[in-house]
Amino acid sequence: MKKKLLFKNSFLLSFSQVVSRVIGFLYYIFLARNLSLENFGIYTFTLAFVYNFFPVADFGLERLVLKEISRDHSKAQHYFSRLLPLRLILSFISLFLIAVLALILGQNRYQILCFLLFGLAIVPYNLTFLIASIQNAKEKMQYTASANFLSIIFTVFLGVFFIKVGADLGWVIISFLLSYLIVFCVFVSLLKKADLFFKPVWDKEFMFACLSRSWPFAFFLMIGVFYLRLSVVMVGLIEGPEASGIYGSSYKFIEALILVPQSIALALFPIISRLFLDDKLRLKRIYLKSLAFLLVLSFPIFLVFRFLPELIINFSYGERYLGAVVVYPVFSLAIILFFLNSLPGNIIQSSEKPQKFLPFSIANVLLTLILCLILIPRYSIVGAAWSVFGGELFGLIVNNLYVRKLLRN
Repeated sequence: MKKKLLFKNSFLLSFSQVVSRVIGFLYYIFLARNLSLENFGIYTFTLAFVYNFFPVADFGLERLVLKEISRDHSKAQHYFSRLLPLRLILSFISLFLIAVLALILGQNRYQILCFLLFGLAIVPYNLTFLIASIQNAKEKMQYTASANFLSIIFTVFLGVFFIKVGADLGWVIISFLLSYLIVFCVFVSLLKKADLFFKPVWDKEFMFACLSRSWPFAFFLMIGVFYLRLSVVMVGLIEGPEASGIYGSSYKFIEALILVPQSIALALFPIISRLFLDDKLRLKRIYLKSLAFLLVLSFPIFLVFRFLPELIINFSYGERYLGAVVVYPVFSLAIILFFLNSLPGNIIQSSEKPQKFLPFSIANVLLTLILCLILIPRYSIVGAAWSVFGGELFGLIVNNLYVRKLLRN
């Protein structure tokens, strides 16, 4: 029964992620073809920059909820009521940090406006996925699957509408906020069915207790998200909007495709969390089989990236983006590493002291940042791609050495 449920959850999350990313990617192509190269670069840079602050608003609470409620479902309402006000506070802190960092980096007023318009979407997003994460802990993955699907559907519908009526780029960015507001309202209407009640409770001691336990997860998530989009942000800062648009168009394939192994990892998290305490030998077998499966899953993508880059670009973005061809051979190697690196974090975060791994995660980001600073000024977007590969290779080695140590103890 557990195997059937695990397969069902893995398939449901993977399918929703694939469908959502296909729709999102088609929308991204639509924007690339309908916006000027400069505006498309601003759009790409805005998303890459602001997405780094979504984990700040979550602050590791999703992983804490998954870890705790997966072991005791009776805690669901207690956590939900007390985390509602905390998630709201963290959302507005994230918005404040977006504005401050944008000013420090010397961004112009229009770019800052775009940052804030997209940043406002953090508020409904954060509250929606609080509900979804509680249901994930109960192994009811259909909530996350629905949130993924509905949010992209409404975003695309509104974004296409704004483009067709000739609205400014700002309105295209606002479509994210409107979409997440709609999805949040839908989720609130389903609370009773989810055995939850919208009754916020201000419990300062509980909030601080959660934050004291969730901060390692927060740092892992913030580092992971920042690392994922670091090369796109650095290209935008060093090379400008047009280079950001060209590089971002190719990197979008990476962002879309790695959500498949990430969704598989998320579906495995509840059982990994239990087995880490109860049966490490069985956990080791599941881990190795999952790695082998992810390796096989990544190989067709490697072949397409390696041998058909011009076909991919011409079919998707058009001739204006053929400058991105040079990064695909590098990305063909990086995608394999991305797939394999999606799984070790589950075991590391299920351990009693996941914060011990933080220095290695920080080292991974710093290595990638240094590579970006060295290679992008010299080799432009190709340098950015090799920076990504270097970071992933370092991560693969360090992650699996650490997992081996955890499973051996």
